[in-house]
Amino acid sequence: MQESQVTSKRPTARDRIMRAAEALFAERGFEATSIGEIALRAHVNRALLYYYFEHKEDLYHQLLQEGVSKLREVVLAALNVTSSARDAIRTFLQGYLRIAHHNPGLVRIVYREIVGAQRGDQQSKELVQQFMRTIAQMEEVLQRGIKSGELVPHDTSKSVYILLGMTNIFVTLTYLEQVSYPQDDTIDHILKVFFEGLGARS
Repeated sequence: MQESQVTSKRPTARDRIMRAAEALFAERGFEATSIGEIALRAHVNRALLYYYFEHKEDLYHQLLQEGVSKLREVVLAALNVTSSARDAIRTFLQGYLRIAHHNPGLVRIVYREIVGAQRGDQQSKELVQQFMRTIAQMEEVLQRGIKSGELVPHDTSKSVYILLGMTNIFVTLTYLEQVSYPQDDTIDHILKVFFEGLGARS
């Protein structure tokens, strides 16, 4: 029984290919990464790789789609929190930072596309648009916060990206290996700034 449980948790060949591609695309970019290098790092032959993915572009797009899907799960979890806007945003931040911790290459690939530093083909652009529309759904949480009195009336379409920007700087610092902050402390600080501000009160 225990042996079967352990076996079921082993990554499949497809998983290994996806993670190898994630690491290489993040390190070198799309153009500088070959199918052969991906297969070698995943410990599979090319025939098996092509069994799961039609070509390198297909693999790249499925990685972007994975990023969108992971984000969608995090946003949905936040939207389902009805206790308070603060609790909902905490749920979002926990999920987002968890993705960044477990899939740093994936986050890097997505954001390279957002700033136009990667492929920029039509399908990639459409997937990036899906990513941004998913983030924008967090506006619903901010609007609920306004209605409940937790937040003052404001332009939620801008604030949702301010929230994301505050979070992304900590993700970026981790990528650069300059410094790493404990996740709970980071989330508490972001929430304090977002809900209470830093301006002195008379």
